[in-house]
Amino acid sequence: MPTYKLHAPEASFRAFSTLIAAEYNGVKIDVSTDLGAASKSPVGKLPLLELPDGSTIFSSHSMARFVAGIRRDSGLTGNTLNEQAAIDAWMDWAGQDLELPACVWFYPVAGYMPFNQSA
Repeated sequence: MPTYKLHAPEASFRAFSTLIAAEYNGVKIDVSTDLGAASKSPVGKLPLLELPDGSTIFSSHSMARFVAGIRRDSGLTGNTLNEQAAIDAWMDWAGQDLELPACVWFYPVAGYMPFNQSA
């Protein structure tokens, strides 16, 4: 199986869904924290998934969906249209309502950022 390269800032919560999908699917992903890789993105931002052929995918949920779809037998992308819609809905919900508040709580505990009482 080919190796993919995920360019993301250290401890980027936006990279987690791609890494989780890779772990469940047995997909090899090398992680690079080189912020200069943002120049490879059409929007100039990270995270960015670099494919073996040199092409790239941006947007954290698009990257996760791509990695989840590498092995169709895992069911991570859903086996029916209803399952696919449910997966997309939960990913959108997590991205909009869960990820940022969870990071505000977790990052100070993990030492990634200082504690902010007003947050």
